[in-house]
Amino acid sequence: MYRSLLIPSALSLLLMSCQDDGITGPFDYHRDTPDWMKAKIDSISSIPNNVGTRVLRYEWRGEFIFYIEVPISSCAYCELYDQEGAKIQFTVPGTFEDFLLNKQNEIIVWEWPRACAPFWILGCMALRSPPETVSLLTTV
Repeated sequence: MYRSLLIPSALSLLLMSCQDDGITGPFDYHRDTPDWMKAKIDSISSIPNNVGTRVLRYEWRGEFIFYIEVPISSCAYCELYDQEGAKIQFTVPGTFEDFLLNKQNEIIVWEWPRACAPFWILGCMALRSPPETVSLLTTV
């Protein structure tokens, strides 16, 4: 009797240990964005000159890289950060080119709500929404 319970129990334990634990999957702003980046997004979204700014996340060299894209500056003010929040300085020749060629899995972490871009003076700049909320606002 115990033997007939032992084999199914062992198999179910084996299958449970192989199940996905939910760590991977679709991007979730609240779960997958570090607190330091959320604070930076709050700061960005409070400055009217940052209309159109986006925060993107890439994978590069086995790490997540956060790229702040400010469209009005043609990247004079674009910034890259590693997953711990340290600003990346491309001082070694060819490193920036390597990033451009080998970055993968672009995710939009946050973007200035497009529906509010021309009307920031009316209070839209207070919106600091994750992408799933922004998309709802822009499709209405």
